[in-house]
Amino acid sequence: MTPTAPSPSHPEGSAATRADAQRHRILDAAQRCFVAHGFHAASVSGIATEAGISQGLMYRYFENKRAMILALIERQLSADQRSIGQMAPGSALVEGLLACYQTWARGESIHRHDTAIASVSLYAEITAEAQRDPMVAEVLRRHDRHTNQGICAWLRAHDQARGLPVDEPGLRARTLLFRITVEGLAMRAVRDPDLSADEVRGLLRPVISAVVDSTIVGE
Repeated sequence: MTPTAPSPSHPEGSAATRADAQRHRILDAAQRCFVAHGFHAASVSGIATEAGISQGLMYRYFENKRAMILALIERQLSADQRSIGQMAPGSALVEGLLACYQTWARGESIHRHDTAIASVSLYAEITAEAQRDPMVAEVLRRHDRHTNQGICAWLRAHDQARGLPVDEPGLRARTLLFRITVEGLAMRAVRDPDLSADEVRGLLRPVISAVVDSTIVGE
């Protein structure tokens, strides 16, 4: 007989569910603290207070702040992979990026599956920390590689569905253009939050068309 997996009613399943919920709760609290105070100014005790748990209990889940920021990067990677799979080409992608700009311009994080994921402030904190901490830098580079691979695979499938030949150098160039566009849009939302929707939409349309519908960028 094949053993059944633990269910929510099974003690083992309940313990695992509670542990996952607790980690999720701590990471949410850590993200809020990192965004509000910066990575180095945010204290472990402050994060524990924000999460509503004791500092000792928090150490059962995360050894230190570095462990939390690494977990946040991993969580962002998982969310990015899901989002790439759900991307729609054309105007839907333009409107989605416009909505991201407007959310970031309000100083808010983008929520996915009830979790605040894409935060410009957190992205800036993690990027700065990567300059100081080789382990954070390596995890961030791995995050970038996986995200690039996901976008490239999405573009490849899009081209193949249209009967176009696979052009790997072109796919890599289009992927880079898309990354530059999204990351630049995030920074622009902080520095220039009052751009009109029509202006941002008009700027995004030709770029997204080059990314999604061109086989070679810069011909």
